[in-house]
Amino acid sequence: MPYKILSLDGGGSWALIQAMVLKDIYGDLPGQEILRDFDLVIANSGGSMVLAAMVSNLKMSEIVSVFTNETDRKEVFSKLGFWEKTWAKFTNAVGIGGPKYSAERKFKGLEKVLMQRTGVTNRDELLANQPMTQIPGIVGGKFPDLIVCGYNYFKERESFFRSNPLSNTAGFNSARWDISLLHAVHASSNAPLNYFDEPAIVKTWETTKPSAKMKDWYWDGAVGGFNNPVMAGLVEAMTNGKGNTAADYRILSIGTGAARKPVIVGFDEGTDEQKAIYEANKNNKMVHADKKTGFLKDLPKMAQSILADPPDAASFVAFSVLKPSLDNDPCIVRINPCVTPELNKNTNRYEAPAAWTNGETSFIDLLDLDMDAVKQDDVNLIVELCARFIVDNHVAPVIPNQFIRGDGNGKHIGYGTYAEAKGMWGLP
Repeated sequence: MPYKILSLDGGGSWALIQAMVLKDIYGDLPGQEILRDFDLVIANSGGSMVLAAMVSNLKMSEIVSVFTNETDRKEVFSKLGFWEKTWAKFTNAVGIGGPKYSAERKFKGLEKVLMQRTGVTNRDELLANQPMTQIPGIVGGKFPDLIVCGYNYFKERESFFRSNPLSNTAGFNSARWDISLLHAVHASSNAPLNYFDEPAIVKTWETTKPSAKMKDWYWDGAVGGFNNPVMAGLVEAMTNGKGNTAADYRILSIGTGAARKPVIVGFDEGTDEQKAIYEANKNNKMVHADKKTGFLKDLPKMAQSILADPPDAASFVAFSVLKPSLDNDPCIVRINPCVTPELNKNTNRYEAPAAWTNGETSFIDLLDLDMDAVKQDDVNLIVELCARFIVDNHVAPVIPNQFIRGDGNGKHIGYGTYAEAKGMWGLP
């Protein structure tokens, strides 16, 4: 039997997509039942929130509800008060953004939401508050190894929080470390600069000294380049003797949406065809046409770039390791909606895709939507995206799925629609 891995990208509120995809593939089952279909689950940021809810055994419809419920979202994305955001006011005033949410209240919000949803009244009894190394034993039966990604603030390097204390990949230190699942999620979901006001402060301890807890400071795992953590999951499996070839693995990698505006910067100095496209789109909010660069533009761009999967490198590298011939193979099934306008060849203008029937204004709003979608109207856009993406038997146009490499017009890796990807994952 192939070794099965579930990999969940980061992406804040957009992780709603992952909950809706898993619900569609597996049905409205309790999270633990779905997790038992895998041997390893690795997650970052928003994906780690989905993982925590699944470990807590919420049904997939309940996890969807966590993301669609505005009250729950505001518990996690708790806005800074007037006296908390003096520095943020300055950075926003000069156009470079700044933190909007309280990291401290995020942890309390995550805990509160899970306690309310599971009916637990004593925080010490909450499954997500238990040490990661103990969770498989507490749940019992076949249960996957769990990994959550985080970026250590002072050590300036990625950390991987594991439920398997005997992992070969973690065997290069004399001490083995543990952390509660909820603290790991807190560390993993703490995006810097434009989002949370300080590193997440968590408690870790050596597995042999559980009473000697120490503080650690973390940013989001995306800072270390692991917003899409699929390659880290594959390395974990390979270094623990689970196989080295495509035949040894079945990996389901679920993203949080890839919203991209076509870049036409420089087209005004290009070919006649490019000049025509530039003229038709130079004021189009669906494209990048502005050549301006500089410090004030660089800061917000860098703040956002660390949270991206640029654009599919992690999936491609992982696939290349397993299938160096680069022939298409379902060893990795990537599911991630592509939100991008389409070029009308008659007018040379980029327009909302045919699958999006709600008008251009709402599509521009979707393109510009940040990962911290808190307002109900914003989350409704993500729900609408899923309705046009998670489609089994489509006659009308659908939002395309992200290829691992290529665009489907020639040699490619991956599957161009959700229906194709779901079908390949369902193969024996």
